[in-house]
Amino acid sequence: MRNKSETQTLLRQFFHYVHTQFNTKVQKLCFDNRAEFISLKFFFLEEGVLFQHSCVYTPQQNGVVERKHRHILENARALRLQSHLSITFWGECILTAVHIINRLPTLLLHKKTPFKILYNKLPDYSRMRVFGCVAFATIVNPSSKFSPRGTKCIFLGYPMGQKAYKLYDIATQKIFTNRDVVFLEDTFYHPPQVNPTAHNPPALPLPLPIMSDSFSHFPPSSAIIDPFDPHMSSSPAPTDSVPSLLELPSYTPLNPPAA
Repeated sequence: MRNKSETQTLLRQFFHYVHTQFNTKVQKLCFDNRAEFISLKFFFLEEGVLFQHSCVYTPQQNGVVERKHRHILENARALRLQSHLSITFWGECILTAVHIINRLPTLLLHKKTPFKILYNKLPDYSRMRVFGCVAFATIVNPSSKFSPRGTKCIFLGYPMGQKAYKLYDIATQKIFTNRDVVFLEDTFYHPPQVNPTAHNPPALPLPLPIMSDSFSHFPPSSAIIDPFDPHMSSSPAPTDSVPSLLELPSYTPLNPPAA
Protein backbone atom coordinates (compact mmCIF):
# COMPACT_ATOMS: atom_id res chain seq x y z
CA MET A 1 0.00 0.00 0.00
CA ARG A 2 1.48 3.31 -1.10
CA ASN A 3 -1.30 5.65 0.03
CA LYS A 4 -3.97 5.50 2.72
CA SER A 5 -6.58 6.02 0.04
CA GLU A 6 -6.01 2.38 -1.01
CA THR A 7 -7.32 1.08 2.33
CA GLN A 8 -10.88 0.49 1.18
CA THR A 9 -9.84 -1.40 -1.95
CA LEU A 10 -7.35 -3.60 -0.10
CA LEU A 11 -9.78 -4.42 2.71
CA ARG A 12 -12.45 -5.46 0.23
CA GLN A 13 -9.92 -7.68 -1.56
CA PHE A 14 -8.85 -9.21 1.74
CA PHE A 15 -12.46 -10.09 2.65
CA HIS A 16 -12.94 -11.84 -0.71
CA TYR A 17 -9.58 -13.62 -0.36
CA VAL A 18 -10.52 -15.06 3.04
CA HIS A 19 -13.88 -16.24 1.76
CA THR A 20 -12.41 -17.87 -1.36
CA GLN A 21 -9.29 -19.52 0.10
CA PHE A 22 -10.54 -20.60 3.52
CA ASN A 23 -14.30 -20.82 2.98
CA THR A 24 -15.03 -18.53 5.90
CA LYS A 25 -15.85 -14.90 6.59
CA VAL A 26 -14.36 -12.21 8.75
CA GLN A 27 -16.54 -11.87 11.84
CA LYS A 28 -15.00 -9.03 13.81
CA LEU A 29 -12.59 -6.21 13.07
CA CYS A 30 -10.87 -3.97 15.63
CA PHE A 31 -9.22 -0.70 14.67
CA ASP A 32 -8.52 2.82 15.87
CA ASN A 33 -10.32 5.99 14.87
CA ARG A 34 -8.60 6.44 11.54
CA ALA A 35 -10.74 8.03 8.86
CA GLU A 36 -9.87 5.32 6.32
CA PHE A 37 -11.53 2.72 8.58
CA ILE A 38 -14.51 4.81 9.71
CA SER A 39 -15.43 5.43 6.06
CA LEU A 40 -15.98 1.64 5.64
CA LYS A 41 -18.75 1.56 8.23
CA PHE A 42 -21.50 0.82 5.72
CA PHE A 43 -19.39 -1.88 4.03
CA PHE A 44 -18.97 -3.66 7.37
CA LEU A 45 -22.71 -3.49 7.96
CA GLU A 46 -23.41 -5.04 4.57
CA GLU A 47 -20.95 -7.87 5.22
CA GLY A 48 -22.31 -8.48 8.71
CA VAL A 49 -18.94 -7.73 10.31
CA LEU A 50 -18.82 -6.57 13.90
CA PHE A 51 -16.47 -3.57 13.92
CA GLN A 52 -14.99 -2.15 17.11
CA HIS A 53 -12.86 0.94 17.51
CA SER A 54 -11.00 2.44 20.44
CA CYS A 55 -11.66 5.73 22.15
CA VAL A 56 -9.83 8.86 21.08
CA TYR A 57 -6.20 8.96 22.29
CA THR A 58 -6.57 5.55 23.95
CA PRO A 59 -4.30 3.16 22.03
CA GLN A 60 -4.21 0.72 24.97
CA GLN A 61 -7.75 -0.38 24.06
CA ASN A 62 -6.31 -1.77 20.85
CA GLY A 63 -3.41 -3.44 22.62
CA VAL A 64 -3.36 -6.66 20.58
CA VAL A 65 -2.70 -4.80 17.33
CA GLU A 66 -0.22 -2.40 18.96
CA ARG A 67 1.84 -5.25 20.44
CA LYS A 68 1.88 -7.17 17.18
CA HIS A 69 2.90 -4.02 15.34
CA ARG A 70 5.78 -3.58 17.78
CA HIS A 71 6.78 -7.23 17.37
CA ILE A 72 6.95 -6.92 13.59
CA LEU A 73 8.83 -3.63 13.74
CA GLU A 74 11.47 -4.98 16.14
CA ASN A 75 12.16 -7.98 13.89
CA ALA A 76 12.25 -5.84 10.75
CA ARG A 77 14.67 -3.38 12.37
CA ALA A 78 16.96 -6.24 13.42
CA LEU A 79 16.99 -7.59 9.86
CA ARG A 80 17.88 -4.22 8.39
CA LEU A 81 20.66 -3.47 10.86
CA GLN A 82 22.24 -6.90 10.47
CA SER A 83 22.21 -6.76 6.67
CA HIS A 84 23.44 -3.10 6.47
CA LEU A 85 20.64 -2.22 4.07
CA SER A 86 19.44 1.27 3.31
CA ILE A 87 16.21 2.53 4.87
CA THR A 88 14.67 2.49 1.39
CA PHE A 89 14.32 -1.31 1.78
CA TRP A 90 12.11 -1.04 4.87
CA GLY A 91 9.18 -2.61 3.00
CA GLU A 92 11.16 -5.77 2.19
CA CYS A 93 12.29 -5.94 5.83
CA ILE A 94 8.65 -5.84 7.02
CA LEU A 95 7.50 -8.51 4.56
CA THR A 96 10.36 -10.85 5.43
CA ALA A 97 9.82 -10.34 9.17
CA VAL A 98 6.14 -11.32 8.81
CA HIS A 99 7.15 -14.32 6.68
CA ILE A 100 9.51 -15.53 9.43
CA ILE A 101 7.09 -14.85 12.32
CA ASN A 102 4.34 -16.88 10.65
CA ARG A 103 6.66 -19.88 10.51
CA LEU A 104 7.95 -19.79 14.10
CA PRO A 105 6.26 -21.62 17.01
CA THR A 106 4.54 -19.45 19.60
CA LEU A 107 3.25 -20.11 23.11
CA LEU A 108 -0.06 -18.43 22.26
CA LEU A 109 -0.78 -21.30 19.85
CA HIS A 110 0.56 -24.03 22.17
CA LYS A 111 3.97 -24.11 20.46
CA LYS A 112 2.46 -24.31 17.00
CA THR A 113 3.16 -22.03 14.10
CA PRO A 114 0.52 -19.69 12.63
CA PHE A 115 1.19 -21.36 9.28
CA LYS A 116 0.25 -24.74 10.75
CA ILE A 117 -2.98 -23.40 12.27
CA LEU A 118 -4.03 -21.67 9.06
CA TYR A 119 -3.08 -24.25 6.42
CA ASN A 120 -3.09 -27.41 8.58
CA LYS A 121 0.35 -28.44 7.39
CA LEU A 122 3.95 -27.85 8.41
CA PRO A 123 5.84 -24.99 6.74
CA ASP A 124 8.69 -25.70 4.37
CA TYR A 125 11.97 -24.48 5.87
CA SER A 126 14.21 -25.63 3.01
CA ARG A 127 13.84 -22.29 1.20
CA MET A 128 14.68 -20.17 4.25
CA ARG A 129 17.79 -18.05 3.74
CA VAL A 130 19.60 -15.32 5.69
CA PHE A 131 18.00 -12.00 4.86
CA GLY A 132 20.33 -9.46 3.24
CA CYS A 133 23.14 -11.90 2.48
CA VAL A 134 25.14 -11.80 -0.74
CA ALA A 135 23.78 -14.01 -3.50
CA PHE A 136 24.70 -14.78 -7.09
CA ALA A 137 21.77 -15.16 -9.45
CA THR A 138 22.05 -17.07 -12.69
CA ILE A 139 21.76 -14.97 -15.85
CA VAL A 140 19.24 -16.93 -17.92
CA ASN A 141 19.78 -14.91 -21.11
CA PRO A 142 23.50 -14.08 -21.48
CA SER A 143 24.49 -11.66 -24.21
CA SER A 144 27.41 -13.74 -25.52
CA LYS A 145 29.33 -16.93 -24.88
CA PHE A 146 32.01 -15.09 -22.94
CA SER A 147 29.71 -12.91 -20.84
CA PRO A 148 29.33 -13.75 -17.12
CA ARG A 149 26.74 -16.33 -16.14
CA GLY A 150 25.92 -14.81 -12.76
CA THR A 151 25.38 -11.42 -11.18
CA LYS A 152 26.04 -10.29 -7.62
CA CYS A 153 22.86 -9.50 -5.70
CA ILE A 154 21.40 -8.99 -2.24
CA PHE A 155 18.71 -11.35 -0.99
CA LEU A 156 15.52 -9.41 -0.10
CA GLY A 157 12.93 -12.06 0.68
CA TYR A 158 10.29 -14.29 -0.84
CA PRO A 159 7.84 -13.07 -3.51
CA MET A 160 4.17 -14.01 -3.27
CA GLY A 161 2.82 -16.40 -5.88
CA GLN A 162 6.26 -17.59 -7.03
CA LYS A 163 8.64 -20.31 -5.97
CA ALA A 164 11.60 -17.98 -6.31
CA TYR A 165 13.66 -15.45 -4.40
CA LYS A 166 13.47 -11.67 -4.43
CA LEU A 167 16.89 -10.17 -5.24
CA TYR A 168 18.43 -6.75 -5.65
CA ASP A 169 20.98 -6.43 -8.45
CA ILE A 170 23.89 -4.31 -7.18
CA ALA A 171 25.09 -3.37 -10.67
CA THR A 172 21.76 -2.32 -12.19
CA GLN A 173 20.09 -1.33 -8.87
CA LYS A 174 16.89 -3.20 -9.76
CA ILE A 175 14.76 -5.73 -7.87
CA PHE A 176 13.90 -8.98 -9.65
CA THR A 177 13.04 -12.61 -8.90
CA ASN A 178 15.08 -15.68 -9.74
CA ARG A 179 14.98 -19.36 -8.88
CA ASP A 180 18.59 -20.44 -9.52
CA VAL A 181 20.57 -18.62 -6.84
CA VAL A 182 23.76 -19.38 -4.91
CA PHE A 183 23.77 -17.84 -1.44
CA LEU A 184 26.72 -16.72 0.69
CA GLU A 185 24.77 -16.69 3.95
CA ASP A 186 27.73 -15.61 6.09
CA THR A 187 28.58 -12.61 3.89
CA PHE A 188 26.80 -9.26 3.79
CA TYR A 189 27.23 -6.48 1.29
CA HIS A 190 28.81 -3.35 2.76
CA PRO A 191 28.35 -0.26 0.59
CA PRO A 192 31.55 1.68 -0.04
CA GLN A 193 32.19 4.40 2.50
CA VAL A 194 33.02 7.89 1.29
CA ASN A 195 36.25 9.21 2.78
CA PRO A 196 35.71 12.90 3.59
CA THR A 197 39.48 13.60 3.48
CA ALA A 198 40.05 11.95 0.11
CA HIS A 199 39.62 15.23 -1.80
CA ASN A 200 41.40 17.33 0.82
CA PRO A 201 45.08 16.33 0.94
CA PRO A 202 47.04 17.41 4.02
CA ALA A 203 48.70 20.79 3.79
CA LEU A 204 52.45 20.92 3.26
CA PRO A 205 54.57 22.12 6.19
CA LEU A 206 55.45 25.81 6.04
CA PRO A 207 59.16 26.88 5.98
CA LEU A 208 60.66 28.08 9.22
CA PRO A 209 60.78 31.89 9.53
CA ILE A 210 64.14 33.73 9.70
CA MET A 211 64.51 35.09 13.19
CA SER A 212 67.69 37.15 12.68
CA ASP A 213 69.86 38.75 10.04
CA SER A 214 72.78 36.60 11.18
CA PHE A 215 71.88 34.01 8.57
CA SER A 216 72.33 36.37 5.66
CA HIS A 217 75.80 34.95 5.02
CA PHE A 218 74.42 31.47 4.35
CA PRO A 219 74.36 30.32 0.74
CA PRO A 220 71.19 30.85 -1.27
CA SER A 221 68.40 28.31 -1.13
CA SER A 222 69.39 26.96 -4.54
CA ALA A 223 72.58 25.58 -3.01
CA ILE A 224 70.69 23.61 -0.36
CA ILE A 225 69.93 20.03 -1.33
CA ASP A 226 66.32 18.95 -1.12
CA PRO A 227 66.28 15.16 -0.49
CA PHE A 228 62.68 14.95 -1.80
CA ASP A 229 63.37 16.69 -5.13
CA PRO A 230 64.51 14.16 -7.78
CA HIS A 231 65.84 16.97 -10.01
CA MET A 232 68.34 18.20 -7.44
CA SER A 233 71.84 16.80 -7.30
CA SER A 234 72.58 14.35 -4.51
CA SER A 235 76.19 15.52 -4.18
CA PRO A 236 76.97 17.56 -1.05
CA ALA A 237 77.46 21.30 -1.22
CA PRO A 238 81.07 22.57 -1.53
CA THR A 239 82.71 23.16 1.80
CA ASP A 240 84.01 26.64 0.90
CA SER A 241 80.43 27.87 0.36
CA VAL A 242 79.41 27.16 3.95
CA PRO A 243 80.71 29.84 6.38
CA SER A 244 82.16 28.90 9.70
CA LEU A 245 80.94 30.23 12.99
CA LEU A 246 83.89 32.66 13.13
CA GLU A 247 82.61 34.40 9.99
CA LEU A 248 79.19 35.12 11.45
CA PRO A 249 78.78 38.74 12.63
CA SER A 250 76.93 37.69 15.76
CA TYR A 251 79.73 35.37 16.92
CA THR A 252 81.99 36.62 19.72
CA PRO A 253 85.00 34.41 20.60
CA LEU A 254 85.40 33.56 24.24
CA ASN A 255 88.69 34.44 25.95
CA PRO A 256 90.46 31.37 27.30
CA PRO A 257 90.77 31.35 31.07
CA ALA A 258 94.03 32.53 32.53
CA ALA A 259 96.45 29.80 33.56
